Amino acid sequence: MKTLFVCSLLLLSAQVLADPTRPAPSWLAAKATADTAVPPQALSLQLIKQTANGRIAVINGSLLRKGEKIRQYQLHDIAADHVVLDLNGERQILRLVNTAIKQDEE
Repeated sequence: MKTLFVCSLLLLSAQVLADPTRPAPSWLAAKATADTAVPPQALSLQLIKQTANGRIAVINGSLLRKGEKIRQYQLHDIAADHVVLDLNGERQILRLVNTAIKQDEE
């Protein structure tokens, strides 16, 4: 009987010493899986605008001119309805869904 009482006291003290704010182990495992499963955001051509100095493009919210970089890609060319990106000699075309070209309002 004494052994049972001592074991229950040890078990109770271990539960008391446990951190009550610590997340459950299943939550930590789910978070680690979710963090590794997030793919990088794809590039999206949002706008092409004609200015007095040539065309500019907005890709993922960044305003770019020909020759500038976004992530590891270099903006090779800006056409009326698409841009050409270059990554180590490999070309990728991003098309504009709305093909209206804005004129500079100066």
